[in-house]
Amino acid sequence: MRFSGYGVALFVGLFLFLPWVVGLSGINGQVPWLTAELWDYPGLSRVIGQSLTVGFTATTVSTVLASLIIYAEQRQPSRLWALTFTAPHLAFAVAFLWLFTPFGWIDRLLPGSWSWFEHQSLPTLTLLLISKETPFLVVLGRQQLRQLPFENWLLQARSLGASSWHSWWLVVLPAWLKSMRLLIIAVAVYSVGVVDIASVAGPMNPPLLGPLLVSWQQQFDATTVNLAAQGFWLLIALTMVMVAWVYVQEALVRKVCGRQLRRHRARQPRSRAQALLGVVGGLRWLLFIVSIASGLALFAMSFAEGWFYPALLPSEWSLQGGIAVVKDLAPQLLETLGVALLTATLVTLVLVWTREWQRAHSRELPDLVFIAALLIPQTALVLAWLHAGSVSYVISSETGAWWVTVYAHCWFSFAFAYLSYAPAERAETQDHLTVGRSLGFSYWRSWWYFKRPQLNGALMYAFLVSFLVSIAQYVPTLLLGQGYVSTLTTELVVLSSGAEWQAPAVAAMLLWLLALLAIIVLSNGIRRLHFSRDKKSS
Repeated sequence: MRFSGYGVALFVGLFLFLPWVVGLSGINGQVPWLTAELWDYPGLSRVIGQSLTVGFTATTVSTVLASLIIYAEQRQPSRLWALTFTAPHLAFAVAFLWLFTPFGWIDRLLPGSWSWFEHQSLPTLTLLLISKETPFLVVLGRQQLRQLPFENWLLQARSLGASSWHSWWLVVLPAWLKSMRLLIIAVAVYSVGVVDIASVAGPMNPPLLGPLLVSWQQQFDATTVNLAAQGFWLLIALTMVMVAWVYVQEALVRKVCGRQLRRHRARQPRSRAQALLGVVGGLRWLLFIVSIASGLALFAMSFAEGWFYPALLPSEWSLQGGIAVVKDLAPQLLETLGVALLTATLVTLVLVWTREWQRAHSRELPDLVFIAALLIPQTALVLAWLHAGSVSYVISSETGAWWVTVYAHCWFSFAFAYLSYAPAERAETQDHLTVGRSLGFSYWRSWWYFKRPQLNGALMYAFLVSFLVSIAQYVPTLLLGQGYVSTLTTELVVLSSGAEWQAPAVAAMLLWLLALLAIIVLSNGIRRLHFSRDKKSS
């Protein structure tokens, strides 16, 4: 394959490293030392405490639950987790709040049962993050597990007299956690600096650090801009604390497992294993039912009129009211769809180009190079870009703001898509290309006719992941779009801040339907590809 050296350098520089260079140029020197005005902000200690509490709790509980689920479903993985995994964060949050907060559906069905579950509170936000991040770790954790020879490890451990229970937890779990390290760090980084869900379901007096930084950045006086610049470093510090916690968590598991391994028992604790399977099964169906109920709740709120407490159902239904809101949100819907389709297309092309260049030149770069965007708080990165003079100049116009927003969507989506596509591409040999080249085809024609058919499913899945990540982007769209780019996600946060519930329900429903439509279309495409391949082979 004839790649120009200058072309490769230009591509890598523009797509992967340019955002880092721009971010470094935008980093300010306003480190919040002891005399900084940041420390005089009222309630800052609570802001820090709340952010760390959410980060620690969501990361630890999600990791524990994902570990239990991976163990329980190692033989027969369930697809029910995918429904919650693919649901847009904000759409799921709005529906979740209507179900469980006071005056919601569950409270109408069982009055007082969830009275402690406030609309915007720390427990609400934490439970929402756990509900979303656990399926994320489960779905991607299965991919990591497939890359480990865990079945051979289990056989070897059983041959030494260990039970299957002990073999899994003492041998497989430490290795699996190590392979999941970057993904768990990504969850920790997102949880400690979360903005989108925290703006809807998190505490507001005071808020978490992420929403506080965004609100400071959106104000125009010099004092709040300086606070945002100093808060950038505080968010980086909290992120480092969370990364350290992930390493400590992994070290504790490794130490405990190593100690237990030296004195393992051959007896199989069947009662414990059966109890765990029952708990995981109940949790799986509970989250699936909650996801279905959330979708139904959004639909009901979108077309309901006169829904007063404590009525379980609205007094009347009105399609006209919901359709009117849909018409009002049509520009945001089209903007969301256009940006997401362009993002997914560009990301998929870049994925193929990047992976094929590595394979052709036998230069397997570390995954960290491609997913580093997940390991830094998104808010901190966007703030650094905004403080760079070049970005501020470009986004001052509508066209510039739109393309910078698309670029940011591509950059953040690329990391998730790479995680889904790279393992499948690595599993394919280059024999298909060798056959094509021997027949006189060029490299890319050989790839198109011989290797691409083997990767169609992975390519469609990468396209889907990029699309779903793009429609859920909030901070880059809000701050880089400068008001020129308005999507369903940014509009949903604005609508959720008011007392009216129909408009945010319609926005959340459209966002969820957009994700479901993409999943259905691409899933059918993948199914047809597998069917046609099986038909040809038979």
